[in-house]
Amino acid sequence: MRVVVFGAAGPTGELLVRQALAWGLEVVAVTRRAGAYPLSHDRLAVARADATDPSQVEAAVAGADAVVSVLGTRYSREPITLYSTSARAIIAAMSRHGVRRLVVTSSSAANPWVDPGWSWIERNVARRILDRLGATLYEDMRRMEQIVRASNLEWTIMRPLGLANMEAPTQYAVQVDHIAGKQTARRDLAAAILDELTPAAPDAQAHVGKCVAVATTNKTVSLPATIWREGIRPKLPTRFRAQH
Repeated sequence: MRVVVFGAAGPTGELLVRQALAWGLEVVAVTRRAGAYPLSHDRLAVARADATDPSQVEAAVAGADAVVSVLGTRYSREPITLYSTSARAIIAAMSRHGVRRLVVTSSSAANPWVDPGWSWIERNVARRILDRLGATLYEDMRRMEQIVRASNLEWTIMRPLGLANMEAPTQYAVQVDHIAGKQTARRDLAAAILDELTPAAPDAQAHVGKCVAVATTNKTVSLPATIWREGIRPKLPTRFRAQH
């Protein structure tokens, strides 16, 4: 299977490419800076493309059996269009090349459902901060989801919880639409995406045309800690950040 990965240079994307190669798949890693890509393998091709440029996307998608988008960007007060614009370009390219299978990554925060197991602070303080910090980002993720849903492709939308880097192996669960939990290890998200692409996997066909939430079950941190790490800390001056 030849899988094209948009966002391959990001923290989740690189893990996904590594795991896909370990699973024996052929991978095209799409990045804007192909010359700086850190991985090399005889089943890996690195393609330079801007995921929002239709002509560049079309060239990258040619010959694919499946396409995955793990594109991401930081919170911003400015309007964000990366998710929706790239989705349109990817879907158009797939339609022209006759590629059917698409997996895109959204976020559980783009869904208004709130885990009843969260604490009062997580529900009423941390979640509101998260919604405000990521307002423009989640708005565009919802636009992306609508675009993907309206396509005639065999699509699956992945909705991780707060993303985290974990070196050790973890355990995770998936569930349609939403799932109880606080966090998703990037390694787990990558593995869950690959499960969706593997014909022999139990959920490979069950989740076509559905949103799938992914939660790490054996190692978690609090929602406030996730907000600090992913939303607030990257915006601080470097000198202040280094002290925390």
